[in-house]
Amino acid sequence: MEFMTPDRAGSPFAGTIRRYQPGDEAAIARIYRSAIHELACADYTREQCEAWSGRGTNPDGWRERCERKRPLVNEVEGRVAGFMELDPDGHIDCTFVDPVYAGKGVMSALMEAVKAEAGGLGVDRLHAEVSITALPFFKRHGFTVLRENLVNIRGVELTNFIMECWLREPPAAGQRTDAIAL
Repeated sequence: MEFMTPDRAGSPFAGTIRRYQPGDEAAIARIYRSAIHELACADYTREQCEAWSGRGTNPDGWRERCERKRPLVNEVEGRVAGFMELDPDGHIDCTFVDPVYAGKGVMSALMEAVKAEAGGLGVDRLHAEVSITALPFFKRHGFTVLRENLVNIRGVELTNFIMECWLREPPAAGQRTDAIAL
């Protein structure tokens, strides 16, 4: 799949959305850590960022995770610029962009692809635990906040938000169930 998305200046920004391939794990690990320490650091303390990024740049651990999760990546000029994981139940897990490509449409293209894939799988509802930093992005893509959430990572508390996005009409009031397993 290939998408053209506009950057903030309105000029086209090309990226190729594809499935994870062996060898991507080093770039994914680097993006994970750098996004936390260069982007999320505006919303979280240094201690929180260290706890959150504790998985670090361990390529073996990331290779195992990527082989299991099979994330979508957005490749720009031969370089992994961002990645997003979609679980079969509609849970969006890791959603991270290389800070160099932040705000340039890389993640919007990935979100389009994830929504299309979820729809093709018959998933009615996407859900995610979203950082303070990613909250505006998810809202722009139709997600609504169900509640604020406090998580403990390596003994450090961080705030995130439980969010959802219905791809099809949600059940009528009173019939709706919250399928999020916490």
